[in-house]
Amino acid sequence: MQTYTAAVVAAGGQGRVHASAYRADERVRTVGVADIDLRVAQGLAAEFGIPAAYADAVTMLDELRPDILSVCTPPQHRRAVVEAAIEAGVRAIHCEKPFALSYGDAIAMAERATEAGVQLTVNLQRRFEPVHRFARGQLDEGLIGELVTIEGYCPNLFDWGSHIVDLALFYRHDAPADSVLGQADVSTNRFVYGVFVETSSVTQIAWEDGVRATISTGREPATPVLNRENNLGLILQGTRGRIVVNGQEAVVQRFGADGMRFPTPFETDATTWDHGIDPAIFACTEAAVADLVDALQRGTEPVLDVRHALAGAEIIFATYESARSRGRVSLPLGVYDNALTTGVADGLWSPVGELRSTW
Repeated sequence: MQTYTAAVVAAGGQGRVHASAYRADERVRTVGVADIDLRVAQGLAAEFGIPAAYADAVTMLDELRPDILSVCTPPQHRRAVVEAAIEAGVRAIHCEKPFALSYGDAIAMAERATEAGVQLTVNLQRRFEPVHRFARGQLDEGLIGELVTIEGYCPNLFDWGSHIVDLALFYRHDAPADSVLGQADVSTNRFVYGVFVETSSVTQIAWEDGVRATISTGREPATPVLNRENNLGLILQGTRGRIVVNGQEAVVQRFGADGMRFPTPFETDATTWDHGIDPAIFACTEAAVADLVDALQRGTEPVLDVRHALAGAEIIFATYESARSRGRVSLPLGVYDNALTTGVADGLWSPVGELRSTW
């Protein structure tokens, strides 16, 4: 059996999730963990039996030369770590989402990995989640007729929206979007994991076949409840019914026929969760790691190949560009900055007050 060495950069909640996924795969041996807070790295290393802990990711890469690297840093540090890993000869890089601070950064990382022959994946692990796989199966079988619209709801577009946009693409079997029309409220200096994000937003994604997806974002206290039925998740509207999907269940509602309910197989009582982390995240990241190792062995494309993250990033940054330019943006996207942060710097928006959180 071919085996690989792995290392993890950033030992917070997602670092724990990735370390757990490597521990579950007998083909992988985790040899190091790095975090700017060495005590945090040492704590995770001791708990998971990882032999080495570092305060600096580059030093760890130079000394250990792992085959696989998980990059679980906040997004503002991601590109530097990815590029250092490529320089160190890492064979596969598994990044957390959101992938990049700008569309240009996302493209640059993907292109550099391709040029170096490095397998690059982004942990949009909800593609493995049972409720979403069930829901897409029902959609594909025509239980709600032809798909007409998708509605998505989440606290912010940049971070949580990475999943919601990606799932909209997942339900469309990754058909390329044709255009994006977006608007953003930037009335508050709002930061998620230290990255500036919109106060709230609306995104309309259009496909050539006429299907539309609308994604609404925002959170209290700045934004009222987005949707009383599904404040975090998706609604798939068809010609003969609808499917409502969130982290706890998928509900099929059919016009004039019996529906069905598919509950998540994972524990939903947050008081029982390991370090407050949804067990679905652990399980689906474990599946993602197993898949990326399979792909590394076979030379095939992994389920979470970076192309999916690029497609999602294009829609997110096209939304910000649409808000800046006040018009529909045709894809492929031809601007490479983050129009939200550039627009604030240019005085297009003048937010007041501050809200800092992780969602």
